[in-house]
Amino acid sequence: MNIVNVGYDSANYYVIGQTPNRLLIDVGWPKTLPKLLANLKRKSIELHEIAYLLVTHYHPDHGGLAQEVKNQGVGLIVLEPQISAVPILKTYMKSGDQYVDILLHDVIRLTVPASRAFLKSINIGGEIISTPGHSDDSISLILDDGAAFTGDLVSPKWASEDKMNQFLQSWRAIQALNAKMVYPGHGPIRPIQSIMEGAFPQDS
Repeated sequence: MNIVNVGYDSANYYVIGQTPNRLLIDVGWPKTLPKLLANLKRKSIELHEIAYLLVTHYHPDHGGLAQEVKNQGVGLIVLEPQISAVPILKTYMKSGDQYVDILLHDVIRLTVPASRAFLKSINIGGEIISTPGHSDDSISLILDDGAAFTGDLVSPKWASEDKMNQFLQSWRAIQALNAKMVYPGHGPIRPIQSIMEGAFPQDS
């Protein structure tokens, strides 16, 4: 799978797949569309080549630009566990952010079990699963080739004590799908072994 990082402002945003069904994973803050377009151009990608957007969690630096991208003709995929989180995104915004509220009537709603069939229909092998920890609406996309797009899901060894079990369960679910390389929302790509080393109780 061809994976292109088009991120900016300390966050990673990825384009995967082939034209005309390219998938964008995460977008930036409101009113940063020019930065996204500039980075796409640097990587020889046109916005019209991107058919879909998947947001790993609805925080400003990963979904703040979602409706603006939708307005450009890109379909927004929303997993059922994320529906209630979408309207909450605007509560994180300040008046000067010029946030464009995300409309839900025209999004592509997917259940977790239906994600594999949908991805197959756009020639991407993999599935999307719920991976709460960083936020209740966090999801991860795991490709059949082992690439895992995990948003801001940090290693369990860095989680607070009250969230430890939630992080452990999420990473176990990712491992169960044979993830090999983690493409995070921030920071470098890393082998999953380096993230999980010492994370589980039996490893310590």
